[in-house]
Amino acid sequence: MYAFLRRRGKLITLIVGFLFSTVGALWALLVTDRLDGQIQRLGEEKATITRQVTALNRYASEYFIANQQGDLIYMLKVQPDVNRELAANIYLGNLSDRRTPVNNMIAELGLEQQLDAEGVYAAYKKAFDDLLASPDSEEKWLDVKIFEKKTITQGQNRARELVETSNAIDTELRSHQRTQSLNHVLAVVIAIFGSAVLVAANAITEVGPPAPGSADATTPAG
Repeated sequence: MYAFLRRRGKLITLIVGFLFSTVGALWALLVTDRLDGQIQRLGEEKATITRQVTALNRYASEYFIANQQGDLIYMLKVQPDVNRELAANIYLGNLSDRRTPVNNMIAELGLEQQLDAEGVYAAYKKAFDDLLASPDSEEKWLDVKIFEKKTITQGQNRARELVETSNAIDTELRSHQRTQSLNHVLAVVIAIFGSAVLVAANAITEVGPPAPGSADATTPAG
């Protein structure tokens, strides 16, 4: 058995070294590259969610600022000793300021397929036009505010859902990244072992017994 191993040692070590090198290459192709793709996909998904949350929160914040100003202007407008014409112009300007973030919120929710943007746009425009036709109507003013609040609230709820999804993605990303780090270590270990086996094959050739009939194998006559 020992003699067989000495004769076939280089062949065996070459085969073992080749197998480990092949395993290392396949590991990189089938495992490491696949995880890289998953990590990249999750990163892109998280980036999209971050953009969506930022937009939804920004539109809600812009609306709340304009809405608070609008409430103050509306209360001022109904005071008996105020310049009604000036207050009315400021009030109409504020309505336009409030309309912009609401329209943006509708557009964003439509892009995320959370509502029928075209239908909601039409309903909001009708409520808004009704208010412009009767700017002193408290009922129509409340109708617009209720519509706006419903839309903004839907956007805020959507933002919270997206944050929860983003947190779940973070957990999955960390898991994949830990696995990927382990895969890199294993790939390096396999590559080093394969190289060591190939070096051993060369070493066997160098230190193996001389072939019969060679100069080194000839015993000088005594």
